[in-house]
Amino acid sequence: MFDKIKSTLTVTSLLYFLMGVIMLMFPAIVSDFVCYFVGLLFMFFGVAAIIMYFKTEIKTPYISTLLILGIFICSFGIYICLNPRFFASFIPLVVGIFMLADAISKLSIAFDMKKLEYTNWWHMFITSFIILVCGLLLVFNPFKAVTVSIMAIGAILIVDSITNIFTIYSYSKIIIK
Repeated sequence: MFDKIKSTLTVTSLLYFLMGVIMLMFPAIVSDFVCYFVGLLFMFFGVAAIIMYFKTEIKTPYISTLLILGIFICSFGIYICLNPRFFASFIPLVVGIFMLADAISKLSIAFDMKKLEYTNWWHMFITSFIILVCGLLLVFNPFKAVTVSIMAIGAILIVDSITNIFTIYSYSKIIIK
């Protein structure tokens, strides 16, 4: 039983390590690959909806909507495949906007705390300033944020694979004793 677990963990760790190295070395390619994959999924579902429309004999309002929805979804998938960096930068942009709103709210709270003579008001001020800077970075350079995120995930996968190998080695020593 332990040998099966050991071999499964070893293979998984090696795959994690390989994926981590690829993500660290080629973050833009990984980002583009994910975008193309998502774009192809949208195109697949859009084409499936269009086919369902044409295969249905009775055209109800729901079925007519299916055609329009299928065309829209398929078009969006094509757009994603033609502009993968736009899609990749969309998520950090939205997160950045929310972070900016949160930072402004926290700045307001920090100044209110100062007015109320709370001694540690500056903790909230520093926190809100850090959130504000991070939000601005996400809004003004979203693709770089995606690249850094992919590299961070890659580094985490490498660390995870190394700890898995260490765990396997440690348990092997315990079981052999």
